[in-house]
Amino acid sequence: MDMTVVLILVVLVIIFLLTIFFQGGSPTISKDFTNSRDTIQQLSDGEKKEITALLRQGKKIEAIKICRSLTGCGLKEAKDMMERLERET
Repeated sequence: MDMTVVLILVVLVIIFLLTIFFQGGSPTISKDFTNSRDTIQQLSDGEKKEITALLRQGKKIEAIKICRSLTGCGLKEAKDMMERLERET
């Protein structure tokens, strides 16, 4: 193969990977967090207790971070879930 073709392919792969990285997900996984109640119910009891304890301590940002790490959802979705959880507890 010509070096130019190899270089172009490498650049395209890098662009593709950066696009995936900045979108925050995989191109094969579709994330749907329209129903935060279902997402909250998918958390284990221990995870819910940990998040609820943080919310009661006024550590909403910490709770949002944990929610995002456990569910893979976005910032707005996690915030909405934490607000819903606060109202329910």
